[in-house]
Amino acid sequence: MKKIIFALFTLVFAGSVMAQSNTEKVTFYVNYHCGTCIKKVEKNIPHEKGVKNFKTDLKGKSIEITYNPKQTNPEKLRKAIEKLDFVVTNSYEEILKHEPKH
Repeated sequence: MKKIIFALFTLVFAGSVMAQSNTEKVTFYVNYHCGTCIKKVEKNIPHEKGVKNFKTDLKGKSIEITYNPKQTNPEKLRKAIEKLDFVVTNSYEEILKHEPKH
């Protein structure tokens, strides 16, 4: 019985590790400036194909997106954020040059 439980545990653990290894992360810097901007991104980005998780940071003006590279790529994710009327860059210093559009 112990061997069966151990085998099941091993399979579950291995499956979760494999699922995590099929993802990549990308960080963008976005010209949002308030909680409403964050909510706009948080409402829309989860619906993009391949997005597994994301974390926004208002103070750091960033979004870190975990995604499945078989379903999407950084350029598609960048365009999805830009469609929300935001400027998106790869550096914090660059985003500071852009004032919010609203």
